[in-house]
Amino acid sequence: MSILQFHTDRGAPRPIHTEIHVERLTLRAAADWQQDIAAECRRRRTLSADLFDWLERRGLFDRCTVLAAMEAETPLLFRRISVPTVKVLGMGWSRSMIGQPEAADPHTDYAHRIGLEYAEAIGAGEALFNRIAVAGVGRPFVYTQALFGWEDRGRRAVLSAIDVQTLH
Repeated sequence: MSILQFHTDRGAPRPIHTEIHVERLTLRAAADWQQDIAAECRRRRTLSADLFDWLERRGLFDRCTVLAAMEAETPLLFRRISVPTVKVLGMGWSRSMIGQPEAADPHTDYAHRIGLEYAEAIGAGEALFNRIAVAGVGRPFVYTQALFGWEDRGRRAVLSAIDVQTLH
C-alpha cells in the first residue's frame, strides 16, 4: 500500500508543504549491504550488466533504483525502481515513472532536492551516503541512500541503494 494520501477540502486539493532534510553521513554509517554495493561499484568503475548480475546474485538488486541518460544533455530516466521505493510511493507512482525523467515526478520539491544528490553523485566519482527525512509526500518517512554515479562521454547513470528506516 502506498503512503500517498490526497487531502481535499470541499473537493479542492489543499496545498501540502514538503519538507526534505538531507544529512550527509560517511559511508561507514551505511548498512553492510550498502557498503558492499558501494565497494563493488567502485571496483567495477562502470554501470554494466555485470554489476546488475552481481547485485542479483547477492539478492540486492531489489533494493536499488537506477537512473540513466544515454546521451549528453538528456535527462536522467528512471530505469529501475527499488522495492522499498515502491512500498513508500506506491505501485502506481512506480509504473508511471519508469522510463520518465526524474523531473517528471509529480512530487516536484522532493524530486528536485533528490535530483541534486543524483547530480552530485555523478560528479563525485565516489559513493555518497545520506540520511533523508521527508514530510509532505504522503506520510512522513526516513531512509538512507547510498549513491554511486558514473559519467562517460556524456552518458550518465546513478545507482541508489535504499534502506527505509521509518514510515510514520
